[in-house]
Amino acid sequence: MLVTVRASAVYDLPAETFVLLMVEPAMQGARHTVRDEHLVTSPTSHSDLSKDGFGNPQRRLVVPAGPFTFEFTGSVEIASARALPADAPQHPLQEVSPDILAYTLPSRFCQSDLLARMARSEFGGLPPGGRLVSQVAAWVRQHVEYRYGTTDAKTSAFDTATERVGVCRDFAHLLIALCRALGVPARYASGYALPLDPQDFHGYAQVYLGGAWHDVDATTAEPRRALVPIAVGRDAADVAMMTLWGAGKLLAQTVEVREVGG
Repeated sequence: MLVTVRASAVYDLPAETFVLLMVEPAMQGARHTVRDEHLVTSPTSHSDLSKDGFGNPQRRLVVPAGPFTFEFTGSVEIASARALPADAPQHPLQEVSPDILAYTLPSRFCQSDLLARMARSEFGGLPPGGRLVSQVAAWVRQHVEYRYGTTDAKTSAFDTATERVGVCRDFAHLLIALCRALGVPARYASGYALPLDPQDFHGYAQVYLGGAWHDVDATTAEPRRALVPIAVGRDAADVAMMTLWGAGKLLAQTVEVREVGG
């Protein structure tokens, strides 16, 4: 299917600031191809597109003090999302390569070490693999209330396991932490999702089973029609839309994702 995406924001910066902007998907991915794209920003003294340590496209900017705006638009050909195969096999950890093994370790927002006893108690008796991950996702969906505006950028998987409320970011962090505690490599993905109400950037999990990464969205029982990945990392701290080395205030933000002809 063909989808169009648009993301824009307005910031107020009190001083010249080094900024990382991550709103541009890779031109070619495992299940998508960007047909065209266009990024417009207010004037900057430096702008270049490179890759971060995880291989994600990352825009590096030096922005003068005052208002900063950007608008990204693009059209993306993407295969419809697929459900995680129940028979996807889980790899013995000694057979996993070092770059993927890193996604079994705790991170700032996915404290798998703090949730290990909970993971073993709830899921320790289930056979490993795709069916296990689907059961974990279902548990998160059933036990965490989706409530917009209830958490913030400091909320971790441990907080969500305790408070049992959150948004997509929190659902993904808890799912990732529980999977890691069960020996399943899991990482955080930011992206554009269809459908999504209200429209916004979307956070979801990816798990490594059967030699491939699979999308797992704990906020919905059925796969979303489209998930266009922007970036992947250990947790949301690695894939933030905007990272500022300095102070700044977000004044406005919009995200639109539409299916062409849909």
